[in-house]
This record gives sequence, C-alpha cells and structure tokens, in this order.
Amino acid sequence: MKRPNNLFQKKYISSLVIAAFLILSVLTAYNIKIGNADGRKSDNKTKTENTEKSNDVIGPVSGSDTDSAAGSASDSTENNDMDAEWGEETNDKTETNDRAVTEKEDSDEQKDEQTTDRERSGSGIESSDAVYNYNGRKKLTWPVMGNIILPYSMDATVYYTTLDQYACNDGIIVGAKVGEEVVSPGNGRIVNIEDTDRYGKMVTILLGNYYKAYCGQLENVDYEIGDDIQEGDVIGTVAEPTRSFVLEGPNVFFKMTYKGKAVNPVKYLRS
Repeated sequence: MKRPNNLFQKKYISSLVIAAFLILSVLTAYNIKIGNADGRKSDNKTKTENTEKSNDVIGPVSGSDTDSAAGSASDSTENNDMDAEWGEETNDKTETNDRAVTEKEDSDEQKDEQTTDRERSGSGIESSDAVYNYNGRKKLTWPVMGNIILPYSMDATVYYTTLDQYACNDGIIVGAKVGEEVVSPGNGRIVNIEDTDRYGKMVTILLGNYYKAYCGQLENVDYEIGDDIQEGDVIGTVAEPTRSFVLEGPNVFFKMTYKGKAVNPVKYLRS
C-alpha cells in the first residue's frame, strides 16, 4: 500500500512543477511585453519633451534666454551701426581725397598755364607779352647811332680782332663812345638785367609776341626787372669794352630774337 502512494505523490509533485513553470513563463512573457510598451511610451514622452523644449528655444522666451536673445540683437545692431559709421568715414575720406585730387589738378592746370605764358613770353614777366604787341613789321629805333663793326652772321663766321678767331655772330656790334646814351628800340618791359663776361651788362627787353631785344656793353642802368620802358627812353650809357672787344673799341652789342631764335636785327631797325 505504501508504494502506490509514493508514486502518486511523485506524479503530483511533477505536475505542480510543470504548472509552476508554465505560469512563470506566461508571467515572464507578459512582463516583457509590458516593459517594451512602457519603453516605447517613455521614448515618445522624451521625444515630445525634447520637441517642446526645442520649440521653446525657437519661440519667444523669458528670463536669461530673452536677455541672451536681446543681447545678440543689440550686438548685431551695434555692429551694423559701426559698419555704417565706418562706411560714412570711408565715404568722407574718399570725398576728401577726391577734393584733394581735384584741387591738385586745378593747381597743376594753373601752373601749366603760367608755364605756358612764361614760355610764350620767354621770361618770368608774363604780362608784358599781353601789354606790348610788337608785330615785327614796325621799324624800331637804333639803340645807338654808329658804324656796324661786326655784322649779324649765323650762316657764316666773322673775324673777331681781339679774340683773333672766326665765329658766328648772333647780333650786331655797333661802334660808339663811352658815356653815350643807349635808348630802347621800342615799347616793352625789362625782363632781365645781367652781367656777362663777353658783353658786360646786358639788358633784355620784351617787345611782345615772342620778340625780344638785347643791349650789351652798358653801364648806369637805372631800371629794374619788371619795369616798363618806352621807345626812345634811355636804358643806360656805353661802358668801356670788355676784354673780348678791347681792339674793337667801345661798342654796343644789339641782338633780337623771335621765339628764342636769333634774327638779323638790321631788318627790324629803321634805315
């Protein structure tokens, strides 16, 4: 009788163990499913919160976020203002440079005009050329009356007794007496007075329209550069001859130029 009871008890225990195992398996599976569902809900909730936070950052905020946004906007505005001011300063500098360039160009043009006037007149006294208008056809007064010792000769040479040489002569040498008065050949302005080794004191008169007259071997000149002089006015007196004309004796060197080139003065003097 004992054996059948033991067998029955073993079978009963085995059944309980199997049933417990099945129940445990079912519970485990159910917990796993619930856990997955909760996990998905948690992820969705996290995403929703992150999205809401992200939306909060993009949209209007308060507190420190607002201050930060306002600070950024203020910095941007200040930068724009600084750029605008810099642009204005740059424009001002550009305008100043443009004005400086324009003024310089105007100054250069004035200088060029003055230089042109000086070149036209052949001297630093530009106004003379406008005041005196010698046309080259009117006959001029002889600076001194006398014999021509050495004629004008630019195409051939003439003999200089004192120098004992042949050379071209760009004027005429007129014999005179020491102390004799030398007069202006025409109306003009004195544009130069200089002492030379060859012709002594030389006075240059601007007659106008590119014509100039030169009188050398003078002394007692009472004029200054820039003085006006009329035809027949006494320029000075005949001086002792320089070393280059000792043997030729006292004389007056008379020369004329047109546009800076020597011309035969006899053609312009009264016969």
